Amino acid sequence: MSSVAWPHHGDAGYDTTQMVTVKGHVTDFQFINPHVEIALEVKNDDGSVETWQAEMNSPAILARASGWNKNTLKPGDLIVFEGHRSKHGLKVIRVEKVSLPDGTELFPKGGNGVTRF
Repeated sequence: MSSVAWPHHGDAGYDTTQMVTVKGHVTDFQFINPHVEIALEVKNDDGSVETWQAEMNSPAILARASGWNKNTLKPGDLIVFEGHRSKHGLKVIRVEKVSLPDGTELFPKGGNGVTRF
């Protein structure tokens, strides 16, 4: 009997030497496998608007590590992402922390930061 070994991208596509911070309003929150995704509308200083995408761990890991669920974020929520940006200049972040307006900080890797995707 044989099995297939699927490759996993990990940190390879992200610049892990630098953290970036992006603040905006959630336009979409997908609590789905293989990775939870968030779309964020960001207003620049000049008034232009950009769409950023964020990728996090799987729903199961987020639920166990930090108590996330499909209702944690909703469209219109103002949040701040902190994480590692795509090495290719895309407006994509691998999230390390999400901050909510009330000061709540959510950590996609859990409190100990050990969980990886």
